[in-house]
Amino acid sequence: MNQQQQVQRGIDASAVLENTAYKEAMSLLKTAVIQQWKESSIRDAEGQRLLLQMARIADQFEGLLAGIVERGKLAKKKIDLDNLRNENEARKFMRRVL
Repeated sequence: MNQQQQVQRGIDASAVLENTAYKEAMSLLKTAVIQQWKESSIRDAEGQRLLLQMARIADQFEGLLAGIVERGKLAKKKIDLDNLRNENEARKFMRRVL
């Protein structure tokens, strides 16, 4: 994947994270998991573990999207820096090798 594609993926992921429907859905999911965990029997260790896994997966999903956003920002900065340097391809190659 090239840097321009990473920038676009970052923009797309940012749009998802900022989307009000997404925020509401994630909030409802986390609230539902916590509520189910509170209502679960103390003896239901397997059910509690599954609910914990669901909560962790929700957090991990948001973290993955945030990581895509950050990689997109980094790719954008690299593109801007390369444009600022305005180097020819041979010089870019030599800078990367050395």
